[in-house]
Amino acid sequence: LLIKDVKCQCICGPVGLYHLGRTLGRGHFAVVKLARRVNTGQLVAVKIIDKTKLDVMNYYLTITTDIFRCMRLVQHPNVVRLYEVIDTPTTLYLVMELAEGGDLYDYIIRHEGGVAEGTAKRHFAQIVRAVAYCHQLHVVHRDLKPENVVVPLLASVNSRAHL
Repeated sequence: LLIKDVKCQCICGPVGLYHLGRTLGRGHFAVVKLARRVNTGQLVAVKIIDKTKLDVMNYYLTITTDIFRCMRLVQHPNVVRLYEVIDTPTTLYLVMELAEGGDLYDYIIRHEGGVAEGTAKRHFAQIVRAVAYCHQLHVVHRDLKPENVVVPLLASVNSRAHL
């Protein structure tokens, strides 16, 4: 169910109602928006996939099957949590954990002199552990690149990169 209003764009799913905010990123078939869960105030990221732009229905079915399988299986500290999937006739909404630092590509670009070697090693190890964990569950990312790895707002010693 998609509710549109002059002042607010909202989506409603089985888990809750979300107010959609600013755009965080864009891809070929999707846009990612900041959202707030109305009843808790929790900030989340919502990936909005326009199903009308998908070339083949089989591709959509593959994506949907993979998403639901991942939602059930993948629980890892370096994999973004998928809280809820809202499926409408034209749009698929993925309500996910928010990593406020943006993607790894932008993080690298922001550090003109280069990312510290220790930080790079730590993030690389986290990505490898996350990929290995997913592969153990027979889950394949299919589009692993810096733009699809998110980092926390402050890349501290305890920060975690997420697939």
